[in-house]
Amino acid sequence: MAADKIGIIVLAAGSSQRFGADKRKALMDNGMALLDATLASIPDSISRRILVLKESDRDIADAHSSWQICPAENPEAGMANSLASGIAMASDWDGALIALADMPHTTPQTYTDLQNALADHDIVIPCFNGKRGNPVGFRQHFFSEIRKLEGDQGAKSLLKKYEGKCFELETADEGIIRDVDTPDRL
Repeated sequence: MAADKIGIIVLAAGSSQRFGADKRKALMDNGMALLDATLASIPDSISRRILVLKESDRDIADAHSSWQICPAENPEAGMANSLASGIAMASDWDGALIALADMPHTTPQTYTDLQNALADHDIVIPCFNGKRGNPVGFRQHFFSEIRKLEGDQGAKSLLKKYEGKCFELETADEGIIRDVDTPDRL
C-alpha cells in the first residue's frame, strides 16, 4: 500500500462542553486558534484531508478551504457519528488517520511516521511511554465497520475487537496524549 493513498480525517464537530466555549477558536500561547494549530501541524505529505465540522460551521469551513469539508451527520449523538460521516467521504482511500481537533501538540513527524506505518499494518496506534494516544490509523477494510459506529467513544470498540491487528508505534511525541479539554490545558 502506498502512503500517498492514506489520508487524514480531523474530527472537529464536537460541542466543547467541558471547555465551556468553542475551543476550536480558543487562542493558544502562540496566538493561533486551537483548531488552526492542530491543522498546521499536519505535514503536506498527507495530501488527502477531510475536516469534519458541524453543518453551522460555515466560518470555519471558509477559513480552511484547502481541506475537504465534511458536514457531520448528527454530531450531537457523539464522536462516532462524526467519524462515520468523515469515513464515508474517504471510501477511495487505502487508509485514514483519525485525528482530533483538540490535539495541537502532535508533531508533523508523528503524522508522517503513522502514515508510513499504516502502509504496512492494519491498525496503527501511537504510544508515548507505553500510553496509547491519537491519531489512530485504520486501513480501508475497516471503513464499513467504522461507518456503523455510534456514541461518543469513537473507534475504541474496534481497537478492542481487533487488538491482534493493532500495531503500537512508540514515539517520543508527548503531543499524542495531550488533548485540550479545559482552558487551563491551552
